[in-house]
Amino acid sequence: MARTKRIVDEARQIDTAVELIQLGARLQVLEAATDMSYERLLRLYKEVAGKSPSKGQLPFSTDWFMTWQPNIHASLFLNIHEYLNKVAAMEEIDVVIKAYKLYMEQVGAQGIEPMLSITRAWRLVKFVDNGMLTLTKCSCCGGHFVTHPHEVARHFTCGLCNPPARAGKGRTAGALKRDAVAEESIDLRTELNADLQPDLQALAQTEALADDLDLADEALDIVHERVQVKKAQRERAALAATPSQPVRQIPVRKSATLEPTREDHALAAKYLAGLGRVRVDQRSA
Repeated sequence: MARTKRIVDEARQIDTAVELIQLGARLQVLEAATDMSYERLLRLYKEVAGKSPSKGQLPFSTDWFMTWQPNIHASLFLNIHEYLNKVAAMEEIDVVIKAYKLYMEQVGAQGIEPMLSITRAWRLVKFVDNGMLTLTKCSCCGGHFVTHPHEVARHFTCGLCNPPARAGKGRTAGALKRDAVAEESIDLRTELNADLQPDLQALAQTEALADDLDLADEALDIVHERVQVKKAQRERAALAATPSQPVRQIPVRKSATLEPTREDHALAAKYLAGLGRVRVDQRSA
């Protein structure tokens, strides 16, 4: 039973490798997608493709996916891949293969040459899984496009809604043209505005109501401040109208002892002297 299962798994891997070779995958992709040895894959590649595999490193930079046309092709493939990954229970490499075939059908139906190879598509999925690239929603058309993770999603505009100055002016056959892209973008904007018009009106009414509530709160605050100011003015006026009664201060003797002090003796001497002068005056009279 285990041997039969191993043979079935090996046959499935061979089918996957053959399908990848027919789509033009590099030998490194076959090594990562299957458990087959390098010698068997090389022999299989020569048998299916009729030539030796290309040599060299795989694409390792994310900058290629940020240019205008490659970004549109990569975004189309990645949206298909993300949808299949959510709704279908398949192996990772099978999802890549199915998504790439659907991508080829879509660009072929539009008469556009595919710019995304199966190797770059597989590499794009790896970049997304490692957090080097992501999908960001366009603030204009609502589509999701490949961007760097640190892209500001609130003000992001895709290459279809805002193409570069030199975009679509090349003479390459099967390439995207700026005029066609602009017309399609205008149609998408018109449909989007028609669909969102009721929501936009409701949002405008809500914002107007919020503004009215804010103005009402500000008016209440101003009235409250004025009431407090008038109350303080009335209190100050009432205090100013009331005559102030001076408090009589009673001198307190500093010494707590009962013995007479020098000041008491001096006052007594002055009193006696004055009393003696009064008596002398009475006698002379």
